[in-house]
Amino acid sequence: MAALKRTAFAMALAATALTGLPGCRPASTARATTPSADDAVADASELPARRALAREIYVAGVPLLARYAVVHARNIDRASAEYQGPLNVLHWAMVSAESSRAEPGSTVSASLDLRAEPMVLRVPALPAARTYVMQLTDLLASVPAQISSRSSGNQAGDYLVVGPGWQGTVPVGITDVIHADTTLVSLSGWLQQLASDSVHSRQQLHRGFRVQPLSRYLGIAPPPPTATAWPQPLPADLARQSALFFGQLDALLSFAPMQPGDRDLRRRLQQLEITPSQRNLAHAATRALRDGMADGQREIDQRRVAVEDCQSDGLQGRDGDYSDAVSRACAAQRTLKEG
Repeated sequence: MAALKRTAFAMALAATALTGLPGCRPASTARATTPSADDAVADASELPARRALAREIYVAGVPLLARYAVVHARNIDRASAEYQGPLNVLHWAMVSAESSRAEPGSTVSASLDLRAEPMVLRVPALPAARTYVMQLTDLLASVPAQISSRSSGNQAGDYLVVGPGWQGTVPVGITDVIHADTTLVSLSGWLQQLASDSVHSRQQLHRGFRVQPLSRYLGIAPPPPTATAWPQPLPADLARQSALFFGQLDALLSFAPMQPGDRDLRRRLQQLEITPSQRNLAHAATRALRDGMADGQREIDQRRVAVEDCQSDGLQGRDGDYSDAVSRACAAQRTLKEG
């Protein structure tokens, strides 16, 4: 039922954005009379609040749309030029000394699908001289964990990555449990290359890192697969300028199940729906949504210019997470741009 309501609301928002007409209620509950002039004045007075709410929701929702677009291009859409391979698989690439990094090494990326069951990330034992970092980032641009030679040492470890609401038993042998707030999580990492490394030794190192479902880790039967219905990401220009943004955000909230302490993004999103009594303001209300988006994007752009680099310490807290909603949106858009 919840999924049906989400779909219906997203369709209503999309119809409103495309045609300027409200998402009408059934005839039995719709207002039978034409809105009066007093109604129009009262509704018009709400437009500034609608614009402010749209700005807030846009800034909060940018990471979800931007990071999902990257996951979709890299690990879901096989026709994408950026496609790297399937979900739940580590994808390695060499970084030469001539690249942006000061020293050569290997980068690794993956998208973890936690809907059916948790995933186990294995980090092998490494020589003390070799540095590495593995960062997990959810669709909200929060960083649930960063595993590195600096924070965790170079000993081997098995890390259980669980999605929101998981209440299973932690198996013996798990080094730590990483709780993510969304059911899709991105992994990015870097492994230092030493002068003594050969192609074969690097390949052996890469094989030591592994991602596998919890059921495979335990040697038991896997749970039933989750039905897959991947929303098609909005083109970048529509994601920044069209009120279709809010319909896409509503659809993607299925990857961010509501948790205790939720900021109630869903309730605030529903406040943007145009009611029958506001039919005479449908165009103005939709324009308020777009104006609110423009306000939010302007704030994101100003932050980007101010710090010059969305990965700088000016945006991140001590734990590697981004310091506020604008910083998360800025970083997420940069990730989308760089691919």
